[in-house]
Amino acid sequence: MFVLFFVACSPTGADPVDEIAVADDVVTVDEEIKDEKDINDQKDELFEDEIAPDDDQFLPDEVIIDDILVDETPDEDVDADAGPWMPVLPKREQHGIWTVVWLSGTPCEMGFQQGQLLHDQIENGIKNSQYVKDINGQIQIATLAQVDKFAELNSYPDIVQECEGMVAAAGDVGWSMELCLFINFGDVMVEILDSLPFAARMSRPGCSQMMVTGDATADGRTYHGRILDWAEIDYLLWYPTILVRQPHDGLPHVFIGFPGNLSPYSGMNVAGLSMASNEADPFDGDQNDYSGRSHVQMMGQMLKKSASLDEAIAFMQGENHMSVEQIGIADAGSGRAGVFEMTAKKTAVREMEAGVLWMTNHFVHPDMEALDLDPAGESTRRRFMRFSELVPQEGNESRYGTFEPAEIVKVLRDRVNPETGLESPVGTFDNDSSLATNGAIYAMVFDPGNLHFWVAAGATPVPEQEFTGFSLGTLLNWPGATPVDPAVLP
Repeated sequence: MFVLFFVACSPTGADPVDEIAVADDVVTVDEEIKDEKDINDQKDELFEDEIAPDDDQFLPDEVIIDDILVDETPDEDVDADAGPWMPVLPKREQHGIWTVVWLSGTPCEMGFQQGQLLHDQIENGIKNSQYVKDINGQIQIATLAQVDKFAELNSYPDIVQECEGMVAAAGDVGWSMELCLFINFGDVMVEILDSLPFAARMSRPGCSQMMVTGDATADGRTYHGRILDWAEIDYLLWYPTILVRQPHDGLPHVFIGFPGNLSPYSGMNVAGLSMASNEADPFDGDQNDYSGRSHVQMMGQMLKKSASLDEAIAFMQGENHMSVEQIGIADAGSGRAGVFEMTAKKTAVREMEAGVLWMTNHFVHPDMEALDLDPAGESTRRRFMRFSELVPQEGNESRYGTFEPAEIVKVLRDRVNPETGLESPVGTFDNDSSLATNGAIYAMVFDPGNLHFWVAAGATPVPEQEFTGFSLGTLLNWPGATPVDPAVLP
């Protein structure tokens, strides 16, 4: 049994967040932790109560956690050097606008580490973020409508435990269980609140994704481009965060998100799977359920447990769904990709044709297209149409055969309205007309075979910012890791 004991879980010491990270500085979780007895006592009780599952239950055969051995990595270009691998100790580093945080251990331990290492950001968000204030307002509405308990009742146990760890570390600045669970159950809560007689409308993400492989690319590799569209959400724009997660019971992986993000919108694991979520609107209330699991929480489970697209499909088919969403997954190992179109009652998967696949915010699978809002909104139709012009071989402006990270960034920056042929001006943030002008707050390209990714965030319009490169293998000290190249896509 592989168990990590970090001094973050020790009951002694002082506060590490007195030291604020600046460019390229490092803040670690060490013996200098919070000196507040009530927090330490609460933390100790949480760790005593946490039940750890079988560490090897969801790991593929090539990753043996008992001995911390890695016999192979997900891509032939990353030749694993068989030997010991140990998780990187919890710490925080600043890389330009990106805060990189390493977490390791049990869910409760990782929650406590995040609450410590991002304590100042969380505190400022609770004090000054309009987004956090809006979420707290929605929690009050949910409480009055007696639907506030759905998040806790239907969340995976490790999400609840991770929230408990975060509250133990950051509860002193107002990070509560209600806030943590609501934020990390948001895909479901937005539909629950929208269904109320006095519908409490919440802003929800838009999003666009494309996946390409084989002959569609310049080098035969598998790539995954993704724009997360939403609104000018201050907290997310202030604190773009890369969470390097090393769970004691699963595959190391990364979330691209924000402080307190325990259920991912975008991520990648060491098995060579990249994945991201897109919202969709239900046709009617029959497509929702008050019992089941959150789709973004499911995505976190797949990043931890799934080593192939087939394993991800099997996992999703075995879960109880609650809401209407899509998830796109690229699998570098098999050179495949799938779009999961899902409601509470039915799911279907679209796979690649001729090495390409794309998605926006409406269902396309023949078994699913009648189950979301009809007609689809103008923005999702336009973005889907523009992909169909740029991505497949038969597209009238096709870039088929040329795709590599820089070329995919060009697609994510495309500002052409396919219905009019007009290009939105540089600097346009959100006019619902094109791929790049739909309120993007994150944009990224994954090369899951090499464990590389490039991300843009922080200032709007996000697609016009430079894309900073990272290597998940390098971040993890993973055997055979290769540095990201290029380091920046300008």
